[in-house]
Amino acid sequence: MDAPTPTVTVEAEPFIPYVQPEDMDGKLDPIVGPYMERMGFLPNALKLYAHRSEIAVTLFTLNSNVMRDPSSALPQLLKRKAAAICCAVNGCSYCTAHTCSMLKRPNSGNPLDNEGWGMSEEDLQALIDGTLPPENEMERVAFAYVRAATEDPTAVPREILDELAEHLTPPQVVELACVVGFWKFYNTVHDSLHIPIEDFLLGDTGYINVAPEKAYGGHAGAAE
Repeated sequence: MDAPTPTVTVEAEPFIPYVQPEDMDGKLDPIVGPYMERMGFLPNALKLYAHRSEIAVTLFTLNSNVMRDPSSALPQLLKRKAAAICCAVNGCSYCTAHTCSMLKRPNSGNPLDNEGWGMSEEDLQALIDGTLPPENEMERVAFAYVRAATEDPTAVPREILDELAEHLTPPQVVELACVVGFWKFYNTVHDSLHIPIEDFLLGDTGYINVAPEKAYGGHAGAAE
């Protein structure tokens, strides 16, 4: 199966300039180096966050603690799938392209250092549209919560919360809620700044609908 037709075809210019790596505050060095090693590139978002290095340090530390800390209570792949769902439901094409690309990237065998999950195109599209069969009861309940909490955190059905309590431990429940909240924050910042999607990720911009007038910056319309 081929990837969906891209909806963003050109990497736009940001409306404020990026901070280039050579001009970044030295306190970002412990973040930038490992990030480039793990991801293989320096995201446009990080080059904007670098304007406020103190905030950047806090955000990327939070990113690591929520998504890939060795102490994680939830499986890392489950959280990566959850992140893709969050980003698609939130309508953020920048983050959806990033999360989908990471899920499709070949598995390196060491996700803490060089993250890739080798997910097939067919499974990825089914994950985004909600038709992928869950791996187990934990995943089924977790993804039901992720979709409900992302759509409206005030209206998560009690039956979903009861199932969370049945199939996940309290630390796992809290961690899952933090995954949802983290991506709501990231998606809001990235969408509102119209952060341009990197050129080599434009092929992964077809997983959600993008309003034509917003396509230059990576803001999406309603998720499919």
